[in-house]
Amino acid sequence: MRDPKRRLLAAWLQGDGIEVGALNHPLWVPDTARVRYVDRLTLEEQRRHYPEFAGARLTPVDLVGDAVDLACIDDESVDFVIANHLVEHVEDPIATLLTFERVLKPGGVAYLAIPEQRSTFDRTRELTTVEHLLREHDEGTDTTRREHYVDWARNVMRNENDPETHAERLMAEEYSIHFHCWQADTFLDFFVAARQKVGLDFEIVVFAPPERPDDSEFILILAKGRFGPVRIPPPLPEAPLSLRDRLARTPLGPPVRMMKRALRARRRS
Repeated sequence: MRDPKRRLLAAWLQGDGIEVGALNHPLWVPDTARVRYVDRLTLEEQRRHYPEFAGARLTPVDLVGDAVDLACIDDESVDFVIANHLVEHVEDPIATLLTFERVLKPGGVAYLAIPEQRSTFDRTRELTTVEHLLREHDEGTDTTRREHYVDWARNVMRNENDPETHAERLMAEEYSIHFHCWQADTFLDFFVAARQKVGLDFEIVVFAPPERPDDSEFILILAKGRFGPVRIPPPLPEAPLSLRDRLARTPLGPPVRMMKRALRARRRS
């Protein structure tokens, strides 16, 4: 686990949970977490749908389900939900957050990692407004779906000549795009507005904006149960031991150390 921010925040993932849409990048979790992987496509369907991942190792799919309703998951049955670069791919993020609340046990947590618009291929796109997201939740996404795909074709795929035809093809394939894009603070604006509108029973217990020039995401940990006791961060998971440290803890450790000391003494003599 190389990213210290992710390792720190993964300490919140304890017990039995799910990751939705892991594809080729499942989130690292500590040994105290047990994960089932949910995706809208089976592994074979993913191979056909994403030819760009032809040589990639994809995460095995344990359960087939859509992130908007997670019909495959019972109410209050999981300790955590991981949505690692997922929320921007769903048309109605409010519905998705409500679903996360439904499947989480009281006190459970949702781990949301979201790309920062200024640091990704979304940088030339307009930020999704709070008003737009609230309206799509109220009125549905059918009337706005096409404009999202055209925006993607024009500003991400750089198809300036005929973005409409490109968008039609992507829509026919139900290709997964970034329907929405945020900067770290605009997502907070959205979350607060959504919580007020639909009564989400989540509090933000961690907010981690980008910390380095190459850090292109911000992360939130949401805890279910706004009016419970103050949530305290769990202890940090221990860093994986190096081969040298693992060897030192075995019966071979002392004789190896004695041999190394003897070799150093011979070199000095």
